[in-house]
Amino acid sequence: MATLALFLSSIVAVLLAAEISLRLFYPLISDYDLEMFRYAAYGKMPGSVPGLSHKHKPGAYFNKLYGVEVKINSNGLRDYEYSFKKPLNTYRILVLGDSITFGWGVPFEKVYSKVLESRLNKNGDRVSYQVINAGVGNYQIKDEVSLLKYEGMKYDPDMIILGYFVDDPKINETPRFFYLKKYSYLYAFLSAHLNAIKIKLFPEEDYYHYYARLYEPHSKTIDNLFENLSELRSIVEKKDIPILIVLIPDIHNIRNYPFKGVYKLIVTEFGMCNNANVIDLMPYFDTKIDPRDYWVTPEDPHHNAEAHRIIAEAIYPEIIKLKGRRTVDR
Repeated sequence: MATLALFLSSIVAVLLAAEISLRLFYPLISDYDLEMFRYAAYGKMPGSVPGLSHKHKPGAYFNKLYGVEVKINSNGLRDYEYSFKKPLNTYRILVLGDSITFGWGVPFEKVYSKVLESRLNKNGDRVSYQVINAGVGNYQIKDEVSLLKYEGMKYDPDMIILGYFVDDPKINETPRFFYLKKYSYLYAFLSAHLNAIKIKLFPEEDYYHYYARLYEPHSKTIDNLFENLSELRSIVEKKDIPILIVLIPDIHNIRNYPFKGVYKLIVTEFGMCNNANVIDLMPYFDTKIDPRDYWVTPEDPHHNAEAHRIIAEAIYPEIIKLKGRRTVDR
């Protein structure tokens, strides 16, 4: 019994030493997975409305998160402080999305929502534009629709943009080992490296196969997608708000893009909606260059500042087309 107790206490001591070492030397070993862990642990909290798996902690601040400063405002958005009451002579665009829309690894002013806002305010039509970034890392379609329904509509948007990514049908659930995932650097470090080994040993677990499974007919994920797209359409039609659905491409492979069928699925739901437009951004990316030129870092295929610029440039004329469907209060 004493031997077993000594053995267990030794294991605990080793684990504690490893946890402390990771925290002490974090700046030297930080990578994508550990930074995502830090973002989730210190920048997020459980969702407070139905269908919302999590949200940003109001007022969360990172001097550096994956190389950039991140400030979360008092309403849980990576953006300026906005009152729910819209100022007169203001055209508001609410942007929903995941970590790409949030601007993972991208300076605030270079995130596509802010690039759009800057350009719109220079077009000389004497209206003040606010492009509000409601993107949150690891959001899926259900989170995005729930956020719009319970929080986003409070901003009285004149237009909605959904930054749709190929993994949006995924169903977010409360993770197992929640405490460890939220607070342990060691758990985050080990789970990330074990997952990398798993992908090498079992290629069917790579990103392509993972995304493809989300769109299997009659699967829970495809049903989840259509259910939430239907609710999204109902919200915008009821309020008579224009919506632009932007299909942001996965940029692992842009030369032979494997997810072209997603565009047809979205158009099927919104193609007959008068106040909607669907735009596939894949054609706007240069397929002749190395796709890693669009990556935020060599290890991370999130869209970098140049990719965000391309997204904003592609969206801008579509906004102009949709604008005018709703009168601006003066």
